[in-house]
Amino acid sequence: MAETITFYKYDNNIHLMLADDSNKTVNSPMNNKIIKIYKGVDTVLNFFVKDKDRKPVSLASGSLTAYLVNHNTKSLIFSRLVDEINNTTGQAKLKIFSKDLSSLETGLYDMSLTFKNNLDEVMTLFADRGDNVRLTIEIKDGPIPKLIDSTTITFTTQGGTGAKTYSSAIEVASISPDTKNLHTFVAYLTNYSGDLHAEGSVEETSVASGFFPITIGSSTAYKSYSGITLVDPFNFTANLNWIRFAHDPSGTNAGTVDKILYRS
Repeated sequence: MAETITFYKYDNNIHLMLADDSNKTVNSPMNNKIIKIYKGVDTVLNFFVKDKDRKPVSLASGSLTAYLVNHNTKSLIFSRLVDEINNTTGQAKLKIFSKDLSSLETGLYDMSLTFKNNLDEVMTLFADRGDNVRLTIEIKDGPIPKLIDSTTITFTTQGGTGAKTYSSAIEVASISPDTKNLHTFVAYLTNYSGDLHAEGSVEETSVASGFFPITIGSSTAYKSYSGITLVDPFNFTANLNWIRFAHDPSGTNAGTVDKILYRS
């Protein structure tokens, strides 16, 4: 049976009031909602600027500036000129790009706007009937999952000959009823001769005695190399709490294991 799923695209339309005199009779906008902005995608906010009689304000003689402020610390995130769409109807739009929000935590923020006229007078725009000048913005996680950086692993002894050298243990914490926990790592080798090992542990701590070999070779638990330079990728599935890597250079080794990039 086919199921129909409907998605909706809607505009963020925000009405603001520019009061350019002291007249007490005003018709303020009715904004009382939290404006949601999502990380990972671009957002457009449409502003409609009106006077105290709710008539459109011409923006031809000045410029609008928007300010995004941290709600808790009151620090300025950015200030930006708002693009005018229609000078006679008071319509303007603010573009917020995904890169603007990439380093911000999710949560509540404040936004305010000012209008600078041709006399260089800067005036406040009011957001609601309470004469508040700030809009409430909620930044939320978006529809695109955040890419988690790989862990870079290096060895104290990168090359030469000698004893087997281990990396530090990395906490994976991926034990679950699902046995399809995927692990990926890439080894960067330069003229390396020796064996590369991966070991895992399900212990609560990274005690050395708790590690066991993970099969990464075609017929052995380890992968052997002989004077080779390459970037070698690996995938395996396992329920693990910890993982570590090791390399065991041969007696003729003259190269290095430059690094390993690991992702769980």
